[in-house]
Amino acid sequence: MKIWIVEDERALAEGLKIAFTRKGYHVETVPGLGGLKGLLDGGTPEIVFLDVRLEDGDGLKALPHILQTSPETKVIVMTAFGDSALVVRAIREGAFNYLDKPFPLEAALNMAQRASEAIGLSRKVSRMENARALSMIGSSSGIKKINEFVEKVSRHRDINVLIRGESGTGKEVVARMLHSGAQCHGDFVAINCAAIPETLLETELFGSRKGSFTGASSDKKGLAEMADGGTLFLDEIGDMPLSLQGKLLRFLDSRTFRPIGASREIQVSLNVLCATCVNLEDRISQGSFRPDLFYRISMLPLDLPPLRERGQDISELMAHFLSLYSERLGRSPLIPSQDVEEVFSSYHWPGNVRELKNLVERLFILKDPTDHIISLKDLPQEMLDGLPSDENQGNHDGRPLQLQVDQFERRLLQRALNLSEGNRTKAASALGLSRYALIRRLQKHGID
Repeated sequence: MKIWIVEDERALAEGLKIAFTRKGYHVETVPGLGGLKGLLDGGTPEIVFLDVRLEDGDGLKALPHILQTSPETKVIVMTAFGDSALVVRAIREGAFNYLDKPFPLEAALNMAQRASEAIGLSRKVSRMENARALSMIGSSSGIKKINEFVEKVSRHRDINVLIRGESGTGKEVVARMLHSGAQCHGDFVAINCAAIPETLLETELFGSRKGSFTGASSDKKGLAEMADGGTLFLDEIGDMPLSLQGKLLRFLDSRTFRPIGASREIQVSLNVLCATCVNLEDRISQGSFRPDLFYRISMLPLDLPPLRERGQDISELMAHFLSLYSERLGRSPLIPSQDVEEVFSSYHWPGNVRELKNLVERLFILKDPTDHIISLKDLPQEMLDGLPSDENQGNHDGRPLQLQVDQFERRLLQRALNLSEGNRTKAASALGLSRYALIRRLQKHGID
């Protein structure tokens, strides 16, 4: 855990630093509010020992900013004045506890231990809540394999996992499941390798030191360091610039890196999860991805199935999202008709789970609040166009004969529906059509 000491008495600050370092904490010391601001610009600590009376101002004025930047941080105020009103003010503004100067080092160590335990408990509760919220919904064999993989792999530390799958299949969800199952004390830190310019990606990933390049006015902590003790998620790894792949390979081998402009390397312990929707073997053949990096990140590979191959999971996911948006938007639940359920089952879902989720949200937004049934007319045209068609259905050329045929067909369809009292399965059977063929004809003639 990281401890910051904001104290202008140099001897006290150094004594605390030595004591905490011996206990395994990572410690930074600054003499005042200016130095604290610089530290906050580059990262966040778990624990802050904050002197109330500093040479450059009132330490308590920094308390709201610390907690706003990092709500999890435990702030312990230190004062030599024994002012009870000051202590009450500090606690009201969010301080974890206080120490009256002078105090023995043992008291500070005990206070740090109590703060660490409180943070650990809070993180455990958060992980349990996230574990309940994070899951791959479905009962298909593919989802069962994913859950088994997560259960086995999440027990281990300093591993590399490659998650492959089409866009929208849930790669980040699986990554967060792995992080949650690991019960590690560090954070889940994600970076999209395709979204950051090549010139900035190394700085984002490994950090930089003040003055290392034009515009580097302060130290910048990299995401790899922020993820220490937790998980680093590299999304779209296939788009990482070739120039940075060698440095990533070395980092994966040693779990060490050197920020730009630094003279010393930093050692971290974390899981590295990579995700891609492209074929990395093709990228290797094209010369845009290093084969040695591929072998390193694919130590533990996991392939996610597309939604169209997950069978019954589609209806389970639909029910989940219908319930989710009903609660989130304060609306009555929507109920899909049998036709809609069959369309959902036969549609190819190029956008996978993300497309299904967005469609359900769209239905809630656009539908009349008094109409609770999802019918074919509510679905996008591209979904209906994807229904199976009759092989014998010819192209319409608009001639008068074709117009007569269309009118006759419409009357037959309407009569079959009337005789079957609206039951489309019975109507299709009476007409000698498949249910899909009937649905297409009804859609063509505007019969709902």
